[in-house]
Amino acid sequence: MKEMKNEYLHIKSEKSQCRIIFILLIITTLIITNNSVNGQEPKDSVSKLSFTMNISAIASNGTRSVKVVVTRKENKKTIIVDDLNSPLNLYLNEVKDHDPVTGAGWMSKTLLNNEGEGIFIFPSWFGALADSVHEYIFIVKMNADPKYQDAEEQITIADAKVKLEYSGEDSVKTLAASISGWKDQAYIPLANAELKLCIKRTFNFLPFGEIGASTDSSGMISGELPLDLPGNANRTITLAARLEDDDTYGTVEVTKDVPWAILPKANPLRGRTLWSPGDNAPLLLVISSVTIIIIIWGTIFYLVSLLFKIKKLGKSL
Repeated sequence: MKEMKNEYLHIKSEKSQCRIIFILLIITTLIITNNSVNGQEPKDSVSKLSFTMNISAIASNGTRSVKVVVTRKENKKTIIVDDLNSPLNLYLNEVKDHDPVTGAGWMSKTLLNNEGEGIFIFPSWFGALADSVHEYIFIVKMNADPKYQDAEEQITIADAKVKLEYSGEDSVKTLAASISGWKDQAYIPLANAELKLCIKRTFNFLPFGEIGASTDSSGMISGELPLDLPGNANRTITLAARLEDDDTYGTVEVTKDVPWAILPKANPLRGRTLWSPGDNAPLLLVISSVTIIIIIWGTIFYLVSLLFKIKKLGKSL
């Protein structure tokens, strides 16, 4: 009896040891699994795609905006990024909430279009700030996108002023422009600036004057307008001076409408001919086509109504 009791205790002890070993194995497995999951998280974050933001500042007739173009590298090629789901945020001077006293902080946000471009429209309060502040640090920041890594880029821009003077004599018509930029707490003339004289068309700017010319020591540049160029329908032409993608001042442009005698060519009236578009087809052809369509569809509806009548008579017999 005593031997049976000892054997029972021995078996019970072995079972307890097995249970302890089994529990230890479960705990070890859980620890290893947790470590592997924690080790996988950085890999997931690293697996996100990176991209490059190209920021440019634009001042058009005193109204400023910021443009951003987003691209990335794929197979040694530069492609546009048009699938960014998170908005891009624009900050002034530092990344923080907007400070109404200093104007620093968050300003605006935008989404990219299908060409990988976004335009930040400035808030109304920026106009009052620009009267006293003439140098800005614009910061563009993006975070929390499921596909792309967080990114931040900034540019420093100073104010610049452009003035236009038009001379409209009959034989020679000229446009003169002067540019001055904010430097050392004052506006000074910008010499050797690539200020382009242009005529604004519907979709672009048409440059004129000497190719590759730059401003003189007083920040002036001038050029003669082509006299055979058609203007706008209201007997004006839109002249412009543009400083493009300058490292210090960004893109600065000013436009001015002046009287112009040459009108754009008017499109001739289209006659109703067989080769004209559908909205200008001959009346006889239109009437004939509509009549034929009505006859065909009228016949189809008549035949369908006869089928319903035949089916109804069949049920009554």
